[in-house]
Amino acid sequence: MLRIVLIVERRDGEKTELPVFPPAIIAFERYAKMGISTAFSTTDTKMEHLYYLAWLAERDGGNAVKPFDEWTKTVADVEISNDPKV
Repeated sequence: MLRIVLIVERRDGEKTELPVFPPAIIAFERYAKMGISTAFSTTDTKMEHLYYLAWLAERDGGNAVKPFDEWTKTVADVEISNDPKV
C-alpha cells in the first residue's frame, strides 16, 4: 500500500506532519491528470504538485485551510517524509 506523509514547515518555523489519505490522493490525481506515482517519480516533478498535495492533505485532515494560493503564502517548505516507519 502506498503510504505518504508530508512535512509542512510554516514561515514561522512550525512543522506539521500530514498523512495523505485516499480522498486527498484522488483529488490530487484529478487535479494533476496523472497518477500520484507518476507525478513524484520523475526528474520533472512540479513543486506545485507537492504543495497542492500538502494543501489537500491538510484540508482532508479536518483543518480549516485558506484557498490554495493564500495557503502557499504561509508555507516555507514541503517535503516527503523519509521516515522508514511511515
